Amino acid sequence: MKAISIHPEPVMDILLGKKKEEYRSWTTHHRGPLLICSTAIKTPGCISGYAVCIVDLTDVKKLADDSYAWIFENVRCIKPFPIKGQRRLYHVPDEQIVVPVEGEFKFDDGEKVVTEKFWQNHYLALIN
Repeated sequence: MKAISIHPEPVMDILLGKKKEEYRSWTTHHRGPLLICSTAIKTPGCISGYAVCIVDLTDVKKLADDSYAWIFENVRCIKPFPIKGQRRLYHVPDEQIVVPVEGEFKFDDGEKVVTEKFWQNHYLALIN
């Protein structure tokens, strides 16, 4: 799966569904699933150095010269795993990505949401 590394604070906002756009100085032709990885910068209240979720990259809008808004939709939790970030888009083997299984998620208004226990075991334990 294609992956991108982003600073920990915006990654937390993406994970929580608060951030739907990421601004970059470059564009991509990639559309579809994108693994969101947090850089290793230690940031209080954030997860650092882990792959944390998958989003769908649905569009890239040119804002100005060397300024693009990457549009994210459909945030999905995964079991976070340590990762060494890279510049630009990079490949992470699908075998490393583990999604919640039955009992680790529930449906809320038709949307798949991880349980509180999953959140505590897999995310809260990693927050700096």
